[in-house]
Amino acid sequence: MADRMVTWGKEGTLHASRQAGAFVRGDDVIHKLFTELAYRYKDRAGGYTRILRTRIRVGDAAPMAYIEFIDRENELRQSNPPSPQPPQRPSLDPFTRSLLSRQYAPAKEEKGSESDI
Repeated sequence: MADRMVTWGKEGTLHASRQAGAFVRGDDVIHKLFTELAYRYKDRAGGYTRILRTRIRVGDAAPMAYIEFIDRENELRQSNPPSPQPPQRPSLDPFTRSLLSRQYAPAKEEKGSESDI
């Protein structure tokens, strides 16, 4: 839900502010969402939050976690820089493609002649 809120803050429209206001109460929070958070994540396409698992709660054994915004001061864990894209594999030439398709093709069933009785 927090990612959606930041996306609405980045849009900055009246409609987006009303959508965010349906979930968040308080004008100060809406103002922070549409100014500080929108400016902080203006170059990021998504993934504004991180979930860090902590422990199992005593009593009902529910899993507990921290949800935090990334790229901020006093983070629980520093964010990693984005990893580079893996190199693209060159496409196969037509001869190799046909050779591999024949080699790994399913076996064909032979049609036998059936004699009429």
